[in-house]
Amino acid sequence: MNFKNKYLVHTLRTIFGLFMVFSGVGGLLAGKSMQGVPESMIPIMQTLWSTGIFQYIKIAEIVAGVMLVINFLPALAALIIAPIAIGIIIVNAMISPANLPMGIAVCLLNAYMGYVHWDKYKALFKRK
Repeated sequence: MNFKNKYLVHTLRTIFGLFMVFSGVGGLLAGKSMQGVPESMIPIMQTLWSTGIFQYIKIAEIVAGVMLVINFLPALAALIIAPIAIGIIIVNAMISPANLPMGIAVCLLNAYMGYVHWDKYKALFKRK
């Protein structure tokens, strides 16, 4: 199977981008109320909100998600999302394991975007 098939790449990029946009907008709209957040995650989310980090993360998700949806610098968008995806995995694994499958899905989609755009990244890993 060709994993770099343009239709597969387009479909997964769009789905991933829309997921990130909706996650970012939903997080910003929920705000301090923390609606829909599991009980065990509320203290850490409130701390992130009060420090402003939560808003930064959600805005980064929205911007990178829109970049993926409109196919504007998708390799850069995947790089923007990478630390967020790792943070999702770590927080879910430690605090709310029930939400871990969604974090794994985000990481897998991000890894796929990295695979697709590897030709743009490989110069970062070469020694001079």
